[in-house]
Amino acid sequence: MNANTTPADSAAPSTEEPGFTIVRDFAAGRGRVWEAWTNPEVMALWYHPEGLHTPRETVSVDLRVGGIYAYTMIVDDTGEEFATGGRYRRVEPPRRLDFTWGNQGEEDSSPLVSLEFDELDASTTRMTFTLTGLPNDSGAVDSVFDGWASAFDVFEAEIAG
Repeated sequence: MNANTTPADSAAPSTEEPGFTIVRDFAAGRGRVWEAWTNPEVMALWYHPEGLHTPRETVSVDLRVGGIYAYTMIVDDTGEEFATGGRYRRVEPPRRLDFTWGNQGEEDSSPLVSLEFDELDASTTRMTFTLTGLPNDSGAVDSVFDGWASAFDVFEAEIAG
């Protein structure tokens, strides 16, 4: 059952910096959604858009303010790899998680992701995902938005499953 009851994904940036916000409801308790964002075993199941995969052995998490996380997404058809990661800026289980997101080795200069998890009831969590600080490159915001929206479709299938 699709528990995505919020309006369609929103692409309105929350600041002057290029970026966007996506709000999604998931059929899972807040603790389960938090775990999906912070447990390497669960992250490997969904931390990629459709058509890619994330091998478990590439996922590492140091879940503390200042800690680094890393993972590698691999394109299913070509084998092309994207080594991705960031640094945790705010860790408030199970309500708030802020971190940079970009290429491994560029943790301190990458765009910022802010996540808020609101428990709507015992089995439904609203996630508000905001990404700011994207490059002003033509198409960068749309491309990254599409990738995260696709990853959240994978997330929903894994969390609900």
